[in-house]
Formats: sequence, structure tokens, C-alpha cells
Amino acid sequence: MQAETMNESYLIFSVGSQRFVIKTSLVREIIHSAKIHPLPFVPDYIEGVVNCRGIPYTVVNTLKAGGEDREVGGGTVLVLKRSDDQFAIHISNIELFFEPDEDDIKADSIRYKKEVIPFFDADSIEALMRRDLRDDED
Repeated sequence: MQAETMNESYLIFSVGSQRFVIKTSLVREIIHSAKIHPLPFVPDYIEGVVNCRGIPYTVVNTLKAGGEDREVGGGTVLVLKRSDDQFAIHISNIELFFEPDEDDIKADSIRYKKEVIPFFDADSIEALMRRDLRDDED
């Protein structure tokens, strides 16, 4: 394992009943009781925008993006730290922050206790938004 993954902290969070993990270095901010401002003429999985320190971030309902017709529930938004876009995800709950043992970190997941928790794939959400928003402009 590379040195930069040593002592890296991770965040386990849930969206509905599904748990995900993300490196804390990829999280800009966690906003509780977030005020999401709706946007017209966008796909239904885009809930709107949230203001994070004066910068608007597009808020995505990953349940709807994945094909489920459900609201996330709860008002917590996880603002992602990305260099090429500005979006956030609506999440149900912050589970915990932790530093896993090196042996528990896999390419696509982390083992926490006896559970294997997948990494959140922000790139697939970005690709979906780019595709759908480009198609809407045509």
C-alpha cells in the first residue's frame, strides 16, 4: 500500500439503506439541514442547488440517479471536493469517520468490522449529469 493511504481517514455514510465510504480528503463540507433550492428543467435526480460558502453546488439524489423513484430523506448534504465540477449528494446519515487498517482497503471497497462497504463513485454521477444535461440542451 502506498504511503499516502496510510493513516488516511474515511467517512461511512448512508443513502437510504445503502452504505458507502469515501476518503475524507474528497469531502469539502457536510451541511446538516441544508436548504436545497430547486431548479427547473433538469432531470428529476437533480434536486437543486445548495449554497456552500457562497458557491452553488448541484445536489444529486443518487437513489433517483440509480433508477429508484425514492426521496433520500433527511436534510444532510455531502459537498464533494472535486477539481472539475461542483456537486453534492443528498445523504441519509453520517455513520462514522475512521482510519482502516491497510489490509481492509481494497480497490473498490473497505472492510469495516465484518461488512464490505463500496467506495462512492462520484465519477459515474458526474458522467450521468454531463450526459443528461448535454442531451437536454440539444
